Amino acid sequence: MRVISKIGKAVLALAVAVSCLSLAPDAEARKQRLRLTTLAPKDSSFHKSLLRMGQEWKKDSKGQAELMVFAGGIQGGESAMVDRMRVNQIQAALISGVGLAEIDPAVAGLQQIPLLYRSLDELNYVMEKMAPILEERIREKGFVVLTWLDSGWVRIFSKDTLATPADMAKTKLFTWSGDEPQTNLLKKLGFRPVPIDSTEISSSLQTGLIDTVPMPPFFALAGQVYNTAPHMLDLNYVPLVGALVVTEKVWDRIDPEIQVKMKKAAEKAGREMTKSGRAENVDSVKIMQKDWGLQVLKSEGDALDAWQEVSNKAYPIIRDTTVPAEVFDKVLELLEEYRAENQ
Repeated sequence: MRVISKIGKAVLALAVAVSCLSLAPDAEARKQRLRLTTLAPKDSSFHKSLLRMGQEWKKDSKGQAELMVFAGGIQGGESAMVDRMRVNQIQAALISGVGLAEIDPAVAGLQQIPLLYRSLDELNYVMEKMAPILEERIREKGFVVLTWLDSGWVRIFSKDTLATPADMAKTKLFTWSGDEPQTNLLKKLGFRPVPIDSTEISSSLQTGLIDTVPMPPFFALAGQVYNTAPHMLDLNYVPLVGALVVTEKVWDRIDPEIQVKMKKAAEKAGREMTKSGRAENVDSVKIMQKDWGLQVLKSEGDALDAWQEVSNKAYPIIRDTTVPAEVFDKVLELLEEYRAENQ
């Protein structure tokens, strides 16, 4: 009996040891380390919001979800970011409508239709109504949207004074590398697009490869674009829309209860970035004017009418090339709906 008792204790001890060993790898397997990349400059309000979000993720998941943030485009432009997510080199990204359109072109309906939106309130209305449709389409491509945001308006920066579309047609105009529909559209409208990676804008302005670039003012300030493009056209060209996306493969490994908490933290960060992004856009223009001699020209009167005329010519081309026809039509329908209710 004593022999049996000793054997029984030994078996029990072995079983406990084996169970402890098996639990450790399982806990480690459940841990998700998410690498997130963005063009937002390091130490910017966007970067800080993402870092705070990462701390909340770690706390809410009890360490099961850890976030590493790579800011400033050190992982490449937005096309490269999407490609890296597809091969699991990174698992998440904060990207603009241009990068999101690499996943599904429907998102271009929010950002790539010039002079469509008259106010950010109009944009908010359309984004809210379109979000479920866009999120479903993006999910079908293997990505999950955790939050949407915007950062106000893209302005046009140039080496020389630029007031009208005719002026811009004489310049070498930046366009996103890999966005062939946009490049073709600009050519059809009489412009001279030069497709380059967004991370090469500053160097391309310095070498003269380009001399005009539409971009948000806070990126112009961070990249010191005012040195080589000291003129800004104050025109609500397009809104800068973005989203925080994560690969479906990684997201589905996370416990559903933790997913809810992580999405809530992401939406909080999205609201923070929208508020700070809009404010920084306005403040950046003031700083560049006061400290760096930026020359700002307000687009109005006949010049503004000329921009709208060119944009109107672009819409039939954009529909079903840059933006899927059904999405383009839905966006216009929502705008008409909003304007009818808010006359």
